[in-house]
Amino acid sequence: MSFVLDASVAMRWALLDGSSQDRAYADGILSTLTKARAVVPPLWHIELVSVLRNAEKHGAISEADATGFLQRSARLPIDTDDTPPITIRLTIAAIARQHRLTGYDATYLELALRESIPLATLDIELKRAAKEAGVAVMALTGRK
Repeated sequence: MSFVLDASVAMRWALLDGSSQDRAYADGILSTLTKARAVVPPLWHIELVSVLRNAEKHGAISEADATGFLQRSARLPIDTDDTPPITIRLTIAAIARQHRLTGYDATYLELALRESIPLATLDIELKRAAKEAGVAVMALTGRK
């Protein structure tokens, strides 16, 4: 089984913020990686750095912990999609417009649509758009 992994989930593995439900969902997705393959757009890696750097600036994580997380996450069974962004940017723009998403969020939805695989996300707008587009959002313990 494969699924698209949104950065919103991975950030719960690094930061001690978010609701207990969000953290439980993220932990469940992490456990899923023992038997499933996550796929991410190249943007995912930049989003991790951006969020962690912002958290560093605000004292939510140390530089050492952020660096450690980036090193550990590189060892997870997460594949980076190698489709050149220039070949899909018009599709991403159309998805963003149709579903009222940022270009960043539309990138995750485009990948899920193209690969016909579910999406793991904590982002409310991305969940809404996935539902509109007919993309399954990974659920754990009966939650959607």
